[in-house]
Amino acid sequence: MSYRKSTKKQLVLPTYKLDSNLVLLPGIMYNVTFSRFKAAALLYRFKDLVSKVSIINNLLNEYDFDTAEGESPTMISRDAIEGITDFFKGEHKQEDVDEFEWLTLAIIPNTDKIKSPTKIDNNVYTVVRIVGIVDDTTNIKLTLQALARGVVVPKDTKTNESLVEVDWNTSVYDLSKLVKSLKGNASVLFKSIDKFLSEYRQALNNGTTTQKLSLTKSDKDKNSPITDKQNDLLTLNPLANALYLQLAGSKDFSKAFISLQKLYGTEIDSKTYLRLIDLTCAILPFPNYERLNLLNKHKLGERAIEINNMIARLTKVFDELRANNSFVNHWFHNEATNIQKANVVSNELKSIRILLEGMTKSNKENGRKANSPAVPKRHPDEDFDEEEDDDELKAITNFIKNKLPHITTIAPDSKRLLVKDFKRIKAGNTPGGNSDFHVIRNYLEIVMDIPWDKYVSKFKSNRDIDIKAAKKQLDDDHYGLEHVKKRLIQYLVVLKLLGMNTKQSPAAPPATPALPPTSSNSNESMLQGNIVIANNDETYHVRQQAKSQVKQSMTESRLDQESLEVSKHNKSPIIMLAGPPGTGKTSLAKSIATSLGRNFQRISLGGIKDESEIRGHRRTYVGAMPGLIIQALRKARSMNPVILLDEIDKVIGGNSGLNRFNGDPSAALLEVLDPEQNNTFIDHYLGFPVDLSQVIFICTANEPHNMTKPLLDRLEMIEIGAYDYNEKYIIGKKYLLPRQVKRNGFPVKESMEEFVNISETTMKKIIIDYTRESGVRNFERKLGTICRFKAVEYCECLNSDTTYNPVVDEQDLAIYLGVPYNMPNYSSAEGTTIGNSRVGVVNGLSYNSDGSGSVLVFESIGFDRRVGGGSSSSGSGATLNMTGRLGEVLLESGKIGLVFIKSMIYKNLLKGQDQKTLLDKFNNLDIHIHVPMGSISKDGPSAGITMALSFLSVLLNKPVPSEFAMTGEITLRGLVLPIGGVKEKLMGAHLNPSVTKMIVPRANRKDLIEEYSRSIEEVGEVIDQNLINDLLKDNEEHEFKMNQVEKFYLNKYGIQLFYAHEFYDVMKIVWNDSDLLKQATRVVEYHI
Repeated sequence: MSYRKSTKKQLVLPTYKLDSNLVLLPGIMYNVTFSRFKAAALLYRFKDLVSKVSIINNLLNEYDFDTAEGESPTMISRDAIEGITDFFKGEHKQEDVDEFEWLTLAIIPNTDKIKSPTKIDNNVYTVVRIVGIVDDTTNIKLTLQALARGVVVPKDTKTNESLVEVDWNTSVYDLSKLVKSLKGNASVLFKSIDKFLSEYRQALNNGTTTQKLSLTKSDKDKNSPITDKQNDLLTLNPLANALYLQLAGSKDFSKAFISLQKLYGTEIDSKTYLRLIDLTCAILPFPNYERLNLLNKHKLGERAIEINNMIARLTKVFDELRANNSFVNHWFHNEATNIQKANVVSNELKSIRILLEGMTKSNKENGRKANSPAVPKRHPDEDFDEEEDDDELKAITNFIKNKLPHITTIAPDSKRLLVKDFKRIKAGNTPGGNSDFHVIRNYLEIVMDIPWDKYVSKFKSNRDIDIKAAKKQLDDDHYGLEHVKKRLIQYLVVLKLLGMNTKQSPAAPPATPALPPTSSNSNESMLQGNIVIANNDETYHVRQQAKSQVKQSMTESRLDQESLEVSKHNKSPIIMLAGPPGTGKTSLAKSIATSLGRNFQRISLGGIKDESEIRGHRRTYVGAMPGLIIQALRKARSMNPVILLDEIDKVIGGNSGLNRFNGDPSAALLEVLDPEQNNTFIDHYLGFPVDLSQVIFICTANEPHNMTKPLLDRLEMIEIGAYDYNEKYIIGKKYLLPRQVKRNGFPVKESMEEFVNISETTMKKIIIDYTRESGVRNFERKLGTICRFKAVEYCECLNSDTTYNPVVDEQDLAIYLGVPYNMPNYSSAEGTTIGNSRVGVVNGLSYNSDGSGSVLVFESIGFDRRVGGGSSSSGSGATLNMTGRLGEVLLESGKIGLVFIKSMIYKNLLKGQDQKTLLDKFNNLDIHIHVPMGSISKDGPSAGITMALSFLSVLLNKPVPSEFAMTGEITLRGLVLPIGGVKEKLMGAHLNPSVTKMIVPRANRKDLIEEYSRSIEEVGEVIDQNLINDLLKDNEEHEFKMNQVEKFYLNKYGIQLFYAHEFYDVMKIVWNDSDLLKQATRVVEYHI
């Protein structure tokens, strides 16, 4: 036998290994069911090539492969794309490839699943094309068209790709001889199959409808020939049953078998002959190992011999089956006694019972669907029986019957109501049969879509939580914020300890009744409630696992379920991140979800004014839908996601005092955010409790005081302050600049500095001179602007001989960013030649609405009313005029400060000053105090000592050095009260170049100690707890001795700190004069 030289070509194709024992042979179209995740992972590899196929896009949107880590699928390589193009050029002789034709790959038979008497080495793959996709809401059915064989060529290629050799247009010599041999053997086999099917059907009909099997012999039975097939035992033969179910178990085989017989009756050319070999092997009931053996025969001569041998072996099976059946029938009907007949029947029934007890429920369902002639396997092109569920109710029916009974988080009463609603639409399963059909169907579909008992985590169980990995994830994503990270690590540690305690405790019997060994499907249903490993296949319906594996999975499932039940007693934290905009609250919530391996959902609450948006609409309304919380669970596909409630302080209601016709959304949030209540949260649309106890709620707010007190009381508030410029520099260098460099198209591979290199001094100048914010949003925008300018320069250098310079100097900022913001420095604007220019001018400190701090200059001028002819005794008291858009609290502080200065004069507390002269001057003084930048409103109780010192400076004509800045409220007795925002005000003083000394209330030193310990932790140093305790204890003394805090801020910010307990301390620090007040009198006045 000789063959003409074939046309061959080597191609790189993407590969996929099947999870089943299916062997794909060229010329056949196969419907293969994949889990949703595996189908998505397979199709994701072709994402860029099939972007216009909507069903693929919808499926890929369910999984976030782009940001997944670990074993996420990779796109096919350029070599594979060229290989697919070359394949269709050789197959179809065309240049263009449409979108579905890109879905071409080489299928690898799973030799581990194919049981064979001898070892089979597989070196041939099947080249297939995906020609159809069906989404049944549970799984994905792919229609694979097997096209050709691909012989594996050993070569190093990309993962999940192989180099294969494909052979086209093979011509056959001696074709007539080969066809004649194949037709002859196939004809004999077809006759044997037809005869077997006829005998089996006749035996089946005679045994069930016409005559019953008799255990007594009559003369008529003795003399009747066996060929009449009366009381035939063929239906008791396992081999006969197996062959019949394969040959007549579905309509598809009947159609394919008839088509195969017709094909044998046509004129056969070489191409048809090659196809006929594979079709014969694929359609007839050959074992899978024989099909794999034929697939491996890539040489035509070996393939022709093998198919003839296979046909001969199968023909022999039918012949021996007929002979064995004839022997059994003869013995049973003519020679066996009644007792022997009864024993035969008894043994048959016993064997069947033992077999049924050993089979799992899933095996019975799969066997009935795939093999039972009464319930044939369904295909998309088949007509369903009238008794079957309607298409649109099929998924709901499956949920109610198979999944709902095993859901532990739905109460029995709620299940009963769901079943009742299902029966209502079942009774009138046509839209016209029930007026509520669409309403109830939509309701049940939403209930079905909620991920009941599904908990997604990076860790397999609570006891496997990796604390170090979670801490590293948080540190990698965010700089600083140690107090937030500590709280989350504490939560993870508690979950881990609870899981470990569950594992160590004696194994308790499960709460549910023990399942019989025949209910493997129930086992699988229970396993569905496990905590699922993120980014792995989430279904257990790929293939039946070994019995030992199921038992081991059940044991692990029980331990994990017990761990989960114990962890439910530990409520998830409900955290509120409060701070100014741009400080990383939202991104921190995403980082928390990533570190825990949980799904993340964001709900924006800004402007919500209807409580039904939280609780959902009642089903009585047209177009009703669940609330935002239930919708977030549906999108997250788990019951333990991290849900961000963004801008919770912007909810309309609560403190607004308005009459609410749509309810109060802030009040609706009380149940959601209460750990003692949210395990039974009731959405109006669902109408039954939903457990939210495992959901981590993270709220963000800019102004927490705008929230209602009951709502604020339920939240664990963590304040996130403004970043100082050192922290902004580290964030910009480590996070923002690399991100902007990548976003603006630079081909970054290793070092970023070869494209954009910004020095520390330049970046700090951007922070100080070009941004006015507490966060880093505008800072990132400025870095993005610089990167765009450098991108233009980089592109210009690509097509020229000039060298690209990545360095950005301070002189370049004016070109890239323009002129910096105006920085009015009122404290140093005056010329030094004017001797009294600092009289009445005092630097105060403010906490701005954006979370930053700044220097606020207070300017006072006094006019003596006696100048111009007034009498010295005509004074009616000092008058005060205050301008600069000052608030009521600030106006009161100014009046208190002026009254205190007047009391000092009346009580003659000022040493070295004539009381009568000062009093006369004060009574005839008109004082005008002004705070520049009048377009900005100013208010707050922290400028009392600043204004009092300004008034005293005018009265005594004593200038205040510009190096001082101060903050603190004053009382009528001259005591200095503590204030808030010390850190931000310290940063504001530091950013003013003329300020080197700062006065703060003595009571605020403990806040500086706390900020000192936090600052040390955020730079990665381990702080000595004994030192903090010693500092706090020393701080309780009137005169503290430990000055580590003051040295720290002096070295970090260049600011020398002073503390004032009373106004006398302010005077002493500013004018460095301890003899300003009469000491004995001051003690009496200040310490009554």
